[in-house]
Amino acid sequence: MSVSPPIPHFALALIGVDRPGIVATVTAGLAELGCNLEDVSTSLLRGHFAMVLVFSSPTAGAADEIRKHLLARAPGFDLHLDIWPVTELVPEGRTSHVLRIHGPDRIGIVASIAEVIAARGGSIREMSCSREEERRPTYVVVLELEIPAGSDAGDLQVALDQAAARLGLRLTLEPVSDDVL
Repeated sequence: MSVSPPIPHFALALIGVDRPGIVATVTAGLAELGCNLEDVSTSLLRGHFAMVLVFSSPTAGAADEIRKHLLARAPGFDLHLDIWPVTELVPEGRTSHVLRIHGPDRIGIVASIAEVIAARGGSIREMSCSREEERRPTYVVVLELEIPAGSDAGDLQVALDQAAARLGLRLTLEPVSDDVL
């Protein structure tokens, strides 16, 4: 019995002014080359569409060819696009939490909170931030984070509460079941 070689995987990141058809054009271009989408995240950032995805390709070492093919299909989109090979990683045992932060806008909110999370072995999996204009500028952050299985979420909560107090923020940290993700 022979073992098949691993299928090459690539990451793609792109950003461009939001217009209808970006997702259709890029994903159709990948399908034409026999590529299979495996993980995709998109966002709209102040009128700019951003997409990051991981896909498998039947052709190893083809990042430049794939990039050229996609850009040739999308001449009117003015996309900034990059592709590079990645290895598929097996996730460690981790537990997921959602962190919601709300308070006055100021420089360094995300950096301060991210440092607390990283210092306890946590990783930010998803992040959404927005500045809301009310009577005074308010910053809202929602993070999906993962901490190592068996680590003390209570310790993380205490450290986050201390950082929030220093920054004048309100926050909540809640565990998330795998069913929700």
